[in-house]
This record gives sequence, C-alpha cells and structure tokens, in this order.
Amino acid sequence: MVLRRLGAQGGPPRAAVDARRTFRHHAIGALAALTAIATLGLGLAAPVSAQRTAGVVECGNCHANRDFLVGKAATLKGDSALYVTDSLLHDSKHATLSCTSCHPAFGGGYPHRDTAVVAVPCQSCHEAEGADYARSVHAPDAATGGSAPTCVTCHGAHHVLAAADPRAPTYPLNVARLCGSCHANPEIIGTYFGAPNQAQARNAVPQYYKTVHGIAMTKAGLVVSATCNDCHGSHLILVPDSAQSTINRANIARTCGKCHAGVLATFDSSSHGQALRSGARTATGHTAPVCIDCHPAHQLVSASDPVWFRGVVQECGGCHEEEYGTYFETYHGQVTELGFGLTAKCSDCHTAHAMLPATDPKSSVYPTNLVKTCARCHPRANANFVKYQPHGDPRNREKYPLLFWTWLFMTTLLVSVFVFFGIHTLLWLGRL
Repeated sequence: MVLRRLGAQGGPPRAAVDARRTFRHHAIGALAALTAIATLGLGLAAPVSAQRTAGVVECGNCHANRDFLVGKAATLKGDSALYVTDSLLHDSKHATLSCTSCHPAFGGGYPHRDTAVVAVPCQSCHEAEGADYARSVHAPDAATGGSAPTCVTCHGAHHVLAAADPRAPTYPLNVARLCGSCHANPEIIGTYFGAPNQAQARNAVPQYYKTVHGIAMTKAGLVVSATCNDCHGSHLILVPDSAQSTINRANIARTCGKCHAGVLATFDSSSHGQALRSGARTATGHTAPVCIDCHPAHQLVSASDPVWFRGVVQECGGCHEEEYGTYFETYHGQVTELGFGLTAKCSDCHTAHAMLPATDPKSSVYPTNLVKTCARCHPRANANFVKYQPHGDPRNREKYPLLFWTWLFMTTLLVSVFVFFGIHTLLWLGRL
C-alpha cells in the first residue's frame, strides 16, 4: 500500500513508500518488520508509534484505515472526514505537499497532542485569494459559524483539483450546481434571503437554468457561457451596493463586457454609455440604463425571442416616457399593441446598443442615414418616405408647430361640423 510520508517535525515532503520499504531503509530487523505489517493488517496503531521513534510518521497507517478511525471524532461525519486515502491526494493540486504542510501540529505522530488549530489557513499560501475572500460577503458569516462557504466548501479538503479539471466542483459546467448547493437550499434561503426585497436572490438558481446562459451551459455544455462566478466573482463576492462589486451598476458593463467585448465597445460610445460615465439623468430623473435593465440577469432570454422583443418598447418606455406615448399613436405602435412582433420597435430604428442623438452623423436616425435605416424594413424607402415623423406630437406646439396647427385646424373643423349639424338636426326635428 502506498502511503504519504511526513517528517516528524513537519519538514519538506518525501516520496511515499510502502511499510516494508520504510523499515528496510531504517534497518529495522525482520521480526520487527513482520510484526509491524501484521499489526497494520489488524488496524492497530503500533506501526505509527514504531515509526515515530524512527523519526518518520506514516499518516496513511491510520487515516487510510476506516476501522481504526471509528470513534476517533465526535460524530460519524467527523470520522469520515478523517479518512484520507492516497488516491484522494495523488492527482490533486496539492500532491507534492506533505500532510504537515497543512497540518503542522500533527507531525509528532500518534497519539496526537491536543490543538485548537487543525489546519493552517489556506491564505498562508493563497494570499491574494485569501485577501479577497476576507473582504467578501461570505467571510463575516463564516467567521461567526454561519452557513457561508469557506475554501474547502468549494474546493474540497484533500482532493483539490484545478478549475480546468472537469471533475472539479469549480469547473465551469459544475459551478452553478456548486453555488446552488447553498443558494437553492430552502433552509439557507429562508435564513439569509427572507426579506421581501430579496425575491430575486431566492429564485436566482432555478431562474439561471432557464436563461440563455444556463441553457448553453447545462444543455449544450458550452464552457464559455457565463456561470455564477463569471458575474459575481470567485472570491471577492460583494453585495450590489458595494462600489467594488462586479454587479454594481457602475461596473455591470465591464462585467458583461468580459464576454461581450464587441457590445461593450459599442455601448461605451453610445448615448447610454456616455451618460453612464457622466452620471447624467433624464428630465424625469432616470439614470442611464446598463445591461441588466434590458437583459435581466437571472431572467435572460435570447434577443430573438418574440415575446421578449415585443417587450422592448416597454423597457425603453420606462425612461423615455414621452416617446413611449407617441410611439403607440403610430402605425408601428398600434400593430405592436395588437401583439405582432414583426413591426418596428425602438431598437429597429435606434439600434440596440449604438443609439446616438439624431444630431450625431453616426446615428442611425441622423437625417442622411434615415433612408438606409428605414430601408431595412421598407426596401423602396426614399427621401420623401423618411419625412414622416415617427414621434410627432400634435399637442406639442413648440416642437412640432406645423403639426400642432394642422391638428388644431382639423380638430376645430371636425368639432364645428358636428356641432353645426347637430344643431341643424335638432332644429329640423322641431319642425316635425
């Protein structure tokens, strides 16, 4: 049996060797060797004590022996945690480390001396990750004995694998299941996310599996699709209100842009991107939209989904109230209101991410670009065709004077005609 070998004083790792070779190298007599092998087979602790006197501790003599470990911890779960076979260690990222690299207090052999520190903190080696975790939303709760995850919760204790290994809990295809072990746990949800305004957090995991990201990850096996840590981070996980959080409104575009680089470049140069950087607000007090305002993070569907596309107008109308109202007075708006998806929506004319003021020559609605924009749906569009005012408001005298006076004249004429002939009809009835 191959066993992990440790220096009694916590020295550097040595190659694993079997029990017989260990005794041979230390010139132990044949009788002692046979006795040690026999006691190993019976699950006794004598070999550890014997080797301890020789300056070497073979942790596997005890920790790879289930029978020996029974009752050594306070619970059955604790006994299981003590069971560590060489197979757990040989292909882990820590395969070159000795046991005492993480458990220096137990280098003196068995019986172990009492100690409050079972293992050194992971940040002793993983300093950057440890510093990030210490600032995360998980750390304070874990430090006070809460249910928040620690290093071993996500990475395991002994069989620690690289994130690129498909067997690792932190492999992209496995991350949602890993995070879901807490964030889809009813007991944990009830304890930490019971507030009325935390409905999104309560449903985050099941909703994720229905999104384009979740479907691509779980159904198509696309490791490049976004999963939990792509958006929330791996160690420095912060609440959205934190200025350093990857999901803070000011940082959302950068977070999504890690994958959607082309869209990010377009968004940054758009009216929305410029307004976001400057902190500008609309006349009604709205801030510039970011990705999740139009593409809700845990309810994300394909932009080609007809139901979602019909809702684009409502999304834009949340900030652009005046244009929202005038849109539904047009042919496009009225057909959209009937439930048809093929008629023009906001993004068809203004684009989805490159929207610019109509005064900008690069804008899709700049006067000289209108024919090209409208021709995407109306191939025979010409200069006369684009004189149409899609957001014209006949009640706005200052902005649309000609339309206002035309509307006023026609309304007055229509009302006058009806009033005149109404009176005429009443007078005529009086003659009967």
